Amino acid sequence: MMASGSLRRCLQPRFAAHRGFSVGASPLRRSLHARFAAHRGFSAAAEAVASSSSIGTGPTDAFGIETATPQALATFHAWHESADAVLSGRESQQDAMARLRPHMRDDCVFRPPTYHGAWTGADETCLLLGTVSEVFGSSFRYGRQWLGEQGHEWALEFTTEVGAGSKKLLTGIDLVSLDEAGKIKEFTVLARPPNAVALLKDEMMRRVPMRLAAMKAKKAMGLL
Repeated sequence: MMASGSLRRCLQPRFAAHRGFSVGASPLRRSLHARFAAHRGFSAAAEAVASSSSIGTGPTDAFGIETATPQALATFHAWHESADAVLSGRESQQDAMARLRPHMRDDCVFRPPTYHGAWTGADETCLLLGTVSEVFGSSFRYGRQWLGEQGHEWALEFTTEVGAGSKKLLTGIDLVSLDEAGKIKEFTVLARPPNAVALLKDEMMRRVPMRLAAMKAKKAMGLL
């Protein structure tokens, strides 16, 4: 028992010193609290940006956006704005995609998840992107978004619902490549599961053939 008392007397100064260290560390805690509060404020601001858009995560939340060139950043925002205008129903797909068209190369290549080949041409790509945005509608949401060095490579994660009757959840990712001028040169869409992709293909087939035929007719007449 006396040994235990001696041990306690020995430990008490150390414990008191530890308490003194804890008190002395309070400025550090205050600093950490301040940083955490600032982070919470940043998160709230990011959420406010996202909530102002119907497509979920706002473009300012993309990882790597700080390295994007002004041209790449302009294209990135043009895509978000154009897609959001169609998805929310604020604009027709023709009007919204006309805003995106200057940010595309004339020989842009589009690879959809519903077709084994690729479509070539900025007008064709805009038509397909506008049409698929119509199909997705307000259920479409972007999640995580990554931009590569200088913003010339994008990976945009998304979820949406497809199907006129029984809705199926579709998840996917947009893989976009820009040229040195910051214009879209390739746009690839990967999606799953297969049954939801099949429903998307059905919806696209109801709309795309007639629109493509009309676009080709306008080109033949020199109207595009």
